[in-house]
Amino acid sequence: MVQFPTLLTVALCPVLAMLADSQPAAGQEAKHEPAVRAVDFVSQHIYKSQQSPSYTSWVSFFPGERGQWYLTCEEVTRPETPLPQCTRQQWYEMSLPIGYDKSQYRMEVVMLESQDNMQTWQVISRQPVRFHHSAGSFAQARTKDGRFLRFAWSPYSLDPATEPNEIFYESTDNGQTWVKKPPFHHTNFASHPHRLRTLRDGTLVLCVPLSPKWGVGTDRPVRSAMRLDVINQMQMTLFFSFDQGRTWRGPLPIFGGQTISETDFVELPSGDLLFVNNSIFANPGRQFVYREGQRFTPGPLERVHSGTVPETVCLTDEGILVGCMRAGTYYWSDDLGQTWQPLEGTAGSGEVYQPWIHYLPDGRIACAGHLGADDPIGSRDQHLSIHFFRLEVLRKTKDTRLWVERDFDEPSNKWANAYTITLTSDGQPLADKEVAFWYVERYQPGYDSWNSQPLAERMQAGGTLIKVGTGADGKAHVALPHLDEVTNIHLSYQFIVRFNPDRTDPDYKPAQTPQMEFYANAYPDPPLE
Repeated sequence: MVQFPTLLTVALCPVLAMLADSQPAAGQEAKHEPAVRAVDFVSQHIYKSQQSPSYTSWVSFFPGERGQWYLTCEEVTRPETPLPQCTRQQWYEMSLPIGYDKSQYRMEVVMLESQDNMQTWQVISRQPVRFHHSAGSFAQARTKDGRFLRFAWSPYSLDPATEPNEIFYESTDNGQTWVKKPPFHHTNFASHPHRLRTLRDGTLVLCVPLSPKWGVGTDRPVRSAMRLDVINQMQMTLFFSFDQGRTWRGPLPIFGGQTISETDFVELPSGDLLFVNNSIFANPGRQFVYREGQRFTPGPLERVHSGTVPETVCLTDEGILVGCMRAGTYYWSDDLGQTWQPLEGTAGSGEVYQPWIHYLPDGRIACAGHLGADDPIGSRDQHLSIHFFRLEVLRKTKDTRLWVERDFDEPSNKWANAYTITLTSDGQPLADKEVAFWYVERYQPGYDSWNSQPLAERMQAGGTLIKVGTGADGKAHVALPHLDEVTNIHLSYQFIVRFNPDRTDPDYKPAQTPQMEFYANAYPDPPLE
């Protein structure tokens, strides 16, 4: 299991402190040669403050309109004369641990530019800011006409004139000056913008978790206060701009019912978006958001089948997702995030904490972050790094599909408690393969009408697992004859069929059916006379 430094959960977002301990263990890892691996791995040190210990944290990493690349961070230094300290009330409301008050320090959002494919970098912008602990400037972008867009964690601002919903800043002079834009969302909320990416057609997609604001005049006296009568106090939402950031539409909630402060996404070849809910949070998985022109419709959140879901992701030309978990641990998925596996050829170095990953036009993968963790000021000598590597595909795993039909007994005019399972790969029958049929009867341990527990927990709690092999036609058969004797018309059972869930067969992707539920006693009602 990936371990996360306690200080992150305390200092940046109290929500994570509750969720980190509840993340599920990674699924079983295959013992065979991996299908992909990283090659040509290089760690490039980009920037370090001249003051030691160096505090350079919280990167934003994004492309420009003419092949440039931009990397920003928060640099915190001790001035010769300390700045005014925050008030006792401000410190009380923020609920930060000792060592995290940066009000007396100089804080700047530093922007670096590379015009030579990230071989060299130059500082082009320094924006002085006054924030508790962090400005949260993770979500930034460069427009086609050369403007910079920057979103900040304004609820952390020490400027009494800045409202929690004034999160949007723009620069039209290459980062030399920044203008605060009008309030971005409803005044009832505080927000922590986390990710901003530009789609192929120039559409901007911004990920903003919203939560009720806190402080005097609200029902939350401090940042760490949580209302226990709400299902999810913090909800992830999306905003969209179709005119390069001049106007915005939203918010569109995603990850319904989940308390989530961070996410990332990729644009699929279809134009739809695939979001990941990483393994920091309670229900790691994925969610598709389907696009029709300027309309986006969220699908459901799907739990991960196995593995660790990374916090930042990119999609290669081969259709493989590659992602990074703090600090520098990489994973890959060849089934659009249903299962994840560790990526060989990389090693967690601690260099890219709070990572941001990109798939580059030349086929390389680049992932940026800072050395360290959510460290107290002056406790560690930090620097910014980018990891570069390529993905080598050793073999392409084949797609698989399962289909299940309940058998009908013509003489008795009833559906039997027997099933025909068909396993195919690329439309062709897949013979001599093992499929697993797990079922559980109503009222028994493991039965769950509300999908409230992960499948692995339910299988451990009860039910029956049957393994069968496919024939030359790709079909397998399962019969539950004891259920044919049931007379209770309300007795039902649930089942699910899986193939290769732990990837012991290295040539094929896993497959899993939806959960089926049938009544044991099932036949058509007789016609009315």
